[in-house]
Amino acid sequence: MKKVNTKKLLWNRRQLRRPRRKRRQRRPTLRFSPSAWAKLLYLRDLGPTEVGGFGISSTNDLLFVQDFVLVEQHCTETFVAFDDVAVAEFYENQVDLGRKPEEFGRIWIHTHPGSCPQPSNTDVETFDRVFGNCDWAVMFIIARSGHTYAELHWRAGGASIPLNVEVDYSQPFAGSDHAGWNEEYSANVHVESWFPERRSRSGRKLISDTDLDAEYRDLFAEPLAVDSLHSQF
Repeated sequence: MKKVNTKKLLWNRRQLRRPRRKRRQRRPTLRFSPSAWAKLLYLRDLGPTEVGGFGISSTNDLLFVQDFVLVEQHCTETFVAFDDVAVAEFYENQVDLGRKPEEFGRIWIHTHPGSCPQPSNTDVETFDRVFGNCDWAVMFIIARSGHTYAELHWRAGGASIPLNVEVDYSQPFAGSDHAGWNEEYSANVHVESWFPERRSRSGRKLISDTDLDAEYRDLFAEPLAVDSLHSQF
């Protein structure tokens, strides 16, 4: 009787198998309620400067932004500086409303007046300095063009991952409140004509959002059509 080489048969069968596809891991998503998104866009376009504030999260889903809240700040077209006392009062008011810090103090949102949503050196340094000791935090930027940038950072291991961005229209939402939003903007946003040249703690000059936007325009002189609700990387 002729012996069969089973090892060779098994090897041939393995060669005929389809290669396994690697399962694509889906990015986490930063979701906005329609009302929070509408308010953010309205305040972004209300003046010529950047504006910044905090995202108010859902208790059951910390990456679902239910509201966007301004704090008192001094702004230019390239920079936002929050008032320290105003931030402290904001925290106290939110705690009095029964919210935990992770529901109101972990998602930093600000706008860029130009077309580039990428964080400048100033943005990165501010995020590291203010939120570096938090267990987790999100930096979200939306440019006047509609392009967005979203990054989730964990303190443990120093890991950062990009986030998808979407508006969840399946959630119930109220109508617009232009009068209230105008009042909030007037009470908190103080436009400055200029800021002294900013440098990092190492003494190096920090690139401004204006310089970054100029680079962005040079690289994407004829930008492709993109979904403005998703992060651009």
